[in-house]
Amino acid sequence: MTDTNRTTRPRLRRARLMFVVVALVVPLVVTGIAAIVLAGWLPSVPEPVITHWGIDGADGFGPASTYLWLLLGVGLGLPVLMAITTLVAVGAHWGGAARLMGALAAGMSLFAATTSLGSLAIQRDPTAEAPGVGAVLAAAFAVLLGGGALAWFVQPRIRPEQGRTLAPRRAVEVGHGERVVWLATVTMPFGALAFLLLVLTGLAALAVYMLIAGVTGAGIVALVVLIVGAAIAATTSYRVSVTPEGFSARALLGRPRVEIPVSEVTAVRAVDVSPFGEFGGWGWRISVDGRTGIVMRRGPAVEVSRRDRRPFLVTIDGAEEAAALLQAYLDERPR
Repeated sequence: MTDTNRTTRPRLRRARLMFVVVALVVPLVVTGIAAIVLAGWLPSVPEPVITHWGIDGADGFGPASTYLWLLLGVGLGLPVLMAITTLVAVGAHWGGAARLMGALAAGMSLFAATTSLGSLAIQRDPTAEAPGVGAVLAAAFAVLLGGGALAWFVQPRIRPEQGRTLAPRRAVEVGHGERVVWLATVTMPFGALAFLLLVLTGLAALAVYMLIAGVTGAGIVALVVLIVGAAIAATTSYRVSVTPEGFSARALLGRPRVEIPVSEVTAVRAVDVSPFGEFGGWGWRISVDGRTGIVMRRGPAVEVSRRDRRPFLVTIDGAEEAAALLQAYLDERPR
């Protein structure tokens, strides 16, 4: 039976074209129209305007032009960044992750337009009481979901092309009674780790400020900082090993970890992996085809097929040697 969703050049070209339409053209048109309307309203809107609503009502004020900059940043700048990142990162491994990013970009532009226009529209009457923003937010989320869903369905559904199998660099032979072990460590790239640490530092600074100022919710932010910090510490570096007992990958803190005994291995190979194209990102991931793995970088990975379970893989330098050694232990396993 023919797989109508497989990646062919015509389908890939059409998928890329529709992605450009929903992720770049739609945000450009939507933001352009909304910006023209906002620019026409600005001279007649009394200054200052409400720019933030809290639980108890309006609690932030600023110039009306704030909404124009918010529209341009969220409605156009963010979708353009998402689109460029996707086009560069995915390459030929086009699939559900790229399709989702296109849908989010379109939905984000509609969300920003609705939020900016709606928030300013309810403030155009200077004699009215301070308005609530609940209806505007409800409408914004509705167009985000509706527009994103429409953008998702107009893009063709194709399965990401899996990376090519890498040939072993050399055959590995293990003598009878001989114990050969392969060990390596994989760490998140410096750029990604620096970004995560920057986010964590920002959250920590915010938590400290809220605790000192006695702001409501400071405890929740502090708890988030602890959770994020623990997650970063536990998932940014893994120790990978191949032994006569099987394959294992564990975080340097000990958890999370995966152990696959040789008895459960049905096949092993080294494969070239595209993190964003095949797995939608980096870290501990699940791909649309059901594979799971620790995806830290683009390049070689050890992929272990398991009995009655989906394959598991880890991106790591020396994947060819690790796969060859595990294959050697697999070959000498009693049948």
